[in-house]
Amino acid sequence: MAYVGPAHRRQGLFGLFQRSSIGYPLLSSNYKYTVQDVCVDAVLTETYKSQHNVASEVLYIFEVPPEASVIGFSADVGDTHVEAIVEEKKAANKIYKEATSAGVEAWKLDKVNEEVFQISLGNILPSSIVKVNVHYAYVISSDITEDSVRLTIPCGLAARPGEAPAKETTIPTAPTGSNAVTITVGIHGPDKTRIGRLYCLSHHATITSGFCDSSFKNMTPVEEMEAVNDSKGYVEFTSDHFLSSHFVLVWTVPRIDLGRCLVEKLESPIQGQPQTHAFALTLVSNIDLEPDEHEYIFLVDKSGSMGGSRIQTANDVVKHMLDNLPTYHRSMFNIYSFSTTAKSLISDQGSLPYDPDNVSLAKRKLCKHASGGTDIATALKTVLNQRDTSHPRCSIIVITDGLDWSVKAAMRTVREATADAAAQSKLLRVFVMGLGDHVSRGMCEALARVGSGATAYVNESQIQDHDHRREKAETLINAINCSPIRVRSIDWGVTPKMAGKAAASGQNHSSRPRPKKSQLGPAAKGQNLAPPKPIQQVPQNGTMFWAVRSTWYAIIDGTITGSQVRVTYDIPGELGSTRQIVVDHGEQRKGRLIHSLAARALIGTLEDSMTNKKTSDYWKEAEIIRLGKTYNLASTQTSFVATMNGVGFRSGKSYGDTLPSSDSNLWGDPHDNGHTPPPEYEFIKARNSSLGSSRHSVMSDETLVPDLPSGAPPLGDLDMPENIPVSSFAAIPNNLDPAPAPSDKGDELSQVLSAQNGEGAFDADTIKRVVFRKSNVPPVPTSISTLEGGDTNIKEQIWFAICVMAYLQKRHSQDNRKWLMAGYNAHVFVMVVLGILSLDSDRSEEVFNSSMENAQSYFESI
Repeated sequence: MAYVGPAHRRQGLFGLFQRSSIGYPLLSSNYKYTVQDVCVDAVLTETYKSQHNVASEVLYIFEVPPEASVIGFSADVGDTHVEAIVEEKKAANKIYKEATSAGVEAWKLDKVNEEVFQISLGNILPSSIVKVNVHYAYVISSDITEDSVRLTIPCGLAARPGEAPAKETTIPTAPTGSNAVTITVGIHGPDKTRIGRLYCLSHHATITSGFCDSSFKNMTPVEEMEAVNDSKGYVEFTSDHFLSSHFVLVWTVPRIDLGRCLVEKLESPIQGQPQTHAFALTLVSNIDLEPDEHEYIFLVDKSGSMGGSRIQTANDVVKHMLDNLPTYHRSMFNIYSFSTTAKSLISDQGSLPYDPDNVSLAKRKLCKHASGGTDIATALKTVLNQRDTSHPRCSIIVITDGLDWSVKAAMRTVREATADAAAQSKLLRVFVMGLGDHVSRGMCEALARVGSGATAYVNESQIQDHDHRREKAETLINAINCSPIRVRSIDWGVTPKMAGKAAASGQNHSSRPRPKKSQLGPAAKGQNLAPPKPIQQVPQNGTMFWAVRSTWYAIIDGTITGSQVRVTYDIPGELGSTRQIVVDHGEQRKGRLIHSLAARALIGTLEDSMTNKKTSDYWKEAEIIRLGKTYNLASTQTSFVATMNGVGFRSGKSYGDTLPSSDSNLWGDPHDNGHTPPPEYEFIKARNSSLGSSRHSVMSDETLVPDLPSGAPPLGDLDMPENIPVSSFAAIPNNLDPAPAPSDKGDELSQVLSAQNGEGAFDADTIKRVVFRKSNVPPVPTSISTLEGGDTNIKEQIWFAICVMAYLQKRHSQDNRKWLMAGYNAHVFVMVVLGILSLDSDRSEEVFNSSMENAQSYFESI
């Protein structure tokens, strides 16, 4: 934590259950960033000194960019360095609790939300110096400005509404002396490009062009001149006190917004995992949206923190956008202000016609005063419930300086509304403008992500700059005017390996003796899944993107057979064939960074899609655990943990001696899931036996996690956000046809395929309307209805999935290339649910085959 400001910064160390000064003064904060192209590798190191005379437990909370993946955590206490490992959250909590209860020093890192993490340090010895090291990586998101890069380094944590992870508000003592806060940023742009206009928006930093590290300091003038590289830049900043705001850098790189694809071969193969390649594909849409009726809704924050220049900035942005948004015939607009509730400023009867008279009236009614708290979820729900759904398009523009410990409710509201609009062939999007240095970028990015929109930010230092405010308003207008592009399929230039069976051998698997589950004990969550499919991609095929940079990831087990990525896409609402974007592979590197970023994106999609349904969420949680443990990531289901008596890697070496450099394997080598330490570490092999290794299913303390039925394919796609069609984790061979693009009328096959969710089940209403439009739905057969356990709804879902498989075979056999993956995922769904209902593999196959015969007979008879 590097700053304490007027918002009562709370990042730093806190004594557990103490309300007074806890005696852990902050000695220094160090931020070391390395930027390669638009990929960031960062290490935050903070040093505290214990002034307690007894061992104690402390909490440490810190902020990272919302898109960051925390890929490493370590602590130095005295002369000992301990590198944490990743465990399932419940197991990590148990390890930590039992160690601290036994008087053993322990460390644990947990994810609080997208940008806030908490570290627990147990049994810190008296008078010891504590050095906390957090390693994270991410891809810099677009600031919308063309060919520009904006790097924000969070140097503190602002107070925000809601329940905080640390209850106390003790502020660590400010460091004093030279170099108490240090920030270094090494930038290496794409080869043969020139970094331009590199400057710091927030602080007076030292900027050196031509180098990406401090090596120039030891060079002669001649050596320096010979070594200069226009694609590099280096930034240094030091301070002897806390900072008053985040540290913000901007620079330009010609053609950085062109399509690009980073390729990485996994370095130091992970035990039990195939040798994979990871891809990070950047796409930008520049196709204009055709004019049509549009409803524009402004949702302007008027909470107490918006007072003064911020509310004036918000009003200026609204005025400029009202003067410049397209005014197509019958378009409407409305302006709401919100704090804990939302209310229209211009009409109690809904949106007004978008004409000069109403615009002039609206400008006179804009808020001039700010007060109250913030509840953006309630505000969004109000606006979405009151919008005019008759218009084919609606854009909601949120302007806020807001912060929140959790935006899950707001995200859920937006996701459901956009999905409902899409189901009616209408376009609903959410755009967000963040004001000030303390706005939660995590909240803004999350709302824009689920709302398929874009974000823009106005720094505190530029909030009075009229031209800058206008520029940001223009960028949002451009994003609103940009046509959405829907990705139908991506050929990554890789031939994936065919998915194998989960068994070690395909021979006589079903006839082998199977031990009783009571003999085996519960399976570890995250280790009870079939191997991942050869292609793990996020976002999914079917996702749309706009003018902002959009990054697509894939982890692929296969052989690179081409040098390009081919993206097949269409423009919703436009008749005609699909189009293609072709992007060349970049130079292949070895490392783990892109793998970690791809895994983090997969985890984020799963976390966003949680439904609080025990069965479906269980498998999502299991997949998150597998990804977290495989790629060394903190998440909602995994935590870093280490103890002084055997969990983690221990050495007498300071973490500062092993910081990643720009020449490392892009740029660091997280330890694999097998916990094999690098040579310089002494691995503490003897884990305390009292910690144990058994884990229980979240479904109940007594229920064991079932084995997948032997006849079932590997567990496939998991439930994803409702407004994104299925295919994220599907291994789709290159010779399969992409999903059919729906016509205006919507052919039957397209409607059926689009009704399938991530679990492989189908929307009942759609199936009744399409598959059974000329007949009644056949009753659930007794082979399913008489099963013990499971409610009527889940049994109907099983039956509908089987009916759809029979329907596809009987009615669309000639198009089997188009529905092959849908049938595969439906079969996975049925077999997994039957397994959850405690059927063994033979019984599951018997129920499936009997029910399939019933369904096939039904479709043959009509």
